[in-house]
Amino acid sequence: MAFREKIDWLSFAVILLGFSAYFWIFPYGVGDREGMAAQAGLLIALAIIFTIVMTTAATLFAVMRPRDANAPADERDRNITRHASGFAYYVLIAGLAGCFALAHITRDLVLVLNAVLAAAVVAELVRLGLQIRFYRTGA
Repeated sequence: MAFREKIDWLSFAVILLGFSAYFWIFPYGVGDREGMAAQAGLLIALAIIFTIVMTTAATLFAVMRPRDANAPADERDRNITRHASGFAYYVLIAGLAGCFALAHITRDLVLVLNAVLAAAVVAELVRLGLQIRFYRTGA
């Protein structure tokens, strides 16, 4: 498995697990300062955990296969990234359109901001999932 594919798998797993936990814990309907502070703290903790896990894993992968890690992206890698990003862009746009509708319906700032975050997370998972699929199928 190539270095970039390993990083995509790891990113997919970390984002899926981290944000599944975030949205499971998410205090629905909490619009006061304490609730927003708790959410901000949870997001900061997730960012720190993501950074530590991804940096550690990328370093380990690079140490195990330094030539693969230092290789520039070839035409296949660029095509895979471009195709997956194109699909993910449409997912993001659809999610944000839903967020605009949600904003007009509920006028709940915390809910709308978390919906925007969910749209971005889903789009990133689509991008990573498609990249993994394209690496596996040789597209």
